[in-house]
Amino acid sequence: MHRRRLGSPSRAVLLITVSILVPPQAIAAQEVTESVTPRAPDLTVADEPRMRVGIVDGPLEYIFGNVTGAVRLDDGSIVVADEQSGNIRRYDADGRHIWTSGRSGEGPGEYEGLRLLRNCPGAPLTVFDWSLDRITELDLDGNVLATRSLLSAGVRPYNGPFCAPGGRLVYTPWPDDMGASYEEGLAEGDVYRWQTTLASVEGESVVTLRSGLPGAERFFIEAGASGPRWWGRDMEFAPTGTGVWYGTADDYELEHVDWTGRVTRVARWAGPDLTVAGDRVDSYREGWLARYDDPGARRNFERDVWPDIRDQLPERFPAYEALIALTDGAFWVKTHGWLAPGEELHLLDASGAWLRRLTLPSGAVLDAGRDWVLLRQRDEFGVPTVALYDLVETGG
Repeated sequence: MHRRRLGSPSRAVLLITVSILVPPQAIAAQEVTESVTPRAPDLTVADEPRMRVGIVDGPLEYIFGNVTGAVRLDDGSIVVADEQSGNIRRYDADGRHIWTSGRSGEGPGEYEGLRLLRNCPGAPLTVFDWSLDRITELDLDGNVLATRSLLSAGVRPYNGPFCAPGGRLVYTPWPDDMGASYEEGLAEGDVYRWQTTLASVEGESVVTLRSGLPGAERFFIEAGASGPRWWGRDMEFAPTGTGVWYGTADDYELEHVDWTGRVTRVARWAGPDLTVAGDRVDSYREGWLARYDDPGARRNFERDVWPDIRDQLPERFPAYEALIALTDGAFWVKTHGWLAPGEELHLLDASGAWLRRLTLPSGAVLDAGRDWVLLRQRDEFGVPTVALYDLVETGG
């Protein structure tokens, strides 16, 4: 997820905003669902992928540089975004290349930053350019159908946007005031947490669903400059047809807010212990080391990068770092990356009940369904690949 500092748009914009400014603590939840254990057996991935794409040498359409997203389509094909090459590629269900669309740039069908959005109505494929704050819609052949700037609606996402089935885009914005009110009394290296809002945009209309929520943890550098904290908590969310599930990653709890701004459900479940311990820190370090291809790069990481990461240890790890909504209202919760080099995900149903636990031996989740997962992985030679796996019950 890309989060960057942006200035205000250089031109005037028409902004129609509807705000629901009820303090979070004043809204009583209507239903609470608590789960101690999953309702069904644990899952893992099959021994071999159903399909894998990615090679070290050969046709360029099969070589990846920086995969920033991938989605699986209804026919079993996959679409992969490679930010290094500035393009989007589609592969059939057997991994054969179908087409490549796009290049680096700022014109129509060109991209400076690449993310693929899931579950978006109105177009087969939707691309968010996080650098230009622009949405591009594509057909199934990779042709551009429409392009629109989010800045025209005054929208500058910090997290998101993510698509809701009804056509809304849901996001959390960059704070209007990133400076004085947060930085007062801070010294270099101090950690603080933004306050944020959960908002949706449809056309030119922006609706604030929730306000005054704990947002990203940042560390102070100097006046007007900060960065995201290693091990930091953030507000994570996933739109569904009935509203948005969201949480602050302080613990294993999420709230569901409907499209009028009313909290209707609370989900609580018993995830991994969040206490910072040496073995978990070691696991996180090993996960980072696995990203580097050669011994020299790993040594540089341990010498130059790891000390800064290690020194920002909190008292507790964040509970989760992403939510992945499914079309039936259920959603996967990706627990925090200290479980690296693998990942643990929890499937919750539309009511917030904990259904499944999925443990991944390696890789990062790009897309997922109830019985499959699309992963970014490296093969035994360190080559970047995208692989589709069936999910199987543990021991099955």
